Amino acid sequence: MKSNFNHSAFVLFVCLLVLSFSSCTKDPKIITTDSSCNSASPKHDTVVLLVLGQSNAANAGSEKYTSPCAQTQNFYNGQLVPLSDPLLGSNGDGGSVWSRLGQQLIENNFAGHVIVAPAAVGGTRIEQWIQGGDLHHLIVETVASLRSKNLKVTHVLWHQGESNHTAMNALLTPTQNAQLYQQNFLLLVQQLRALGVDAPVFPAMTSRCGATPSDTTLIAAQRDLANDALGIFNGPNTDILGNEFRSDNCHFNGTGLKTHAILWANAISGH
Repeated sequence: MKSNFNHSAFVLFVCLLVLSFSSCTKDPKIITTDSSCNSASPKHDTVVLLVLGQSNAANAGSEKYTSPCAQTQNFYNGQLVPLSDPLLGSNGDGGSVWSRLGQQLIENNFAGHVIVAPAAVGGTRIEQWIQGGDLHHLIVETVASLRSKNLKVTHVLWHQGESNHTAMNALLTPTQNAQLYQQNFLLLVQQLRALGVDAPVFPAMTSRCGATPSDTTLIAAQRDLANDALGIFNGPNTDILGNEFRSDNCHFNGTGLKTHAILWANAISGH
């Protein structure tokens, strides 16, 4: 069935939305200030974001950014440092969506203090993040480190799926691949709960990287993960962001990172 989605209209809307955030239109490669961005009464005093996934959750963006808000910080190895790309806790030496999201959440009056605790590694599959996978220890260690400093995770943001595209697993049909992804994600959530993380979990809808088209079956499966009883809510669909938002048909450019941050801010705004 042909989609009614008007890509050109969406791009125009997003560009206007991005420009509406005046402080973000400047977006130099690095901003280093120490100022308060909002003095209004926020919805939350402090939010602690546990951010997980692969390269688009790590430091793979083409433009680095430093949040100008003194109330935004990067948590790593028991320490709080300014929210400045590349973020500690994720691999890569480029820009991230989270430095921009921290600023958005302050300026949107969602939080008075934003702490970002990353654990993201480029090119990884979901199987590597569940128990028994080689990266599961990063989640365990990050949660334990936060707890040791009396910091409670308030939101879990998951952006991963490109490496689980159907094209990456020729042994499974698209439906089988999507079902396996759902099973593994539910295991991941179960394991987070066992670690004492009772925060809402937001899986993004993402599958595109390079010339391969979006895996629509996987995207639908990621969308269907939402389950109020399990504390799982939809994150943003970033597959709708085309190549004009990306530097290499996969990772986000400056406009893409801004837009990605806005989409995340909208996704978690009700929580």
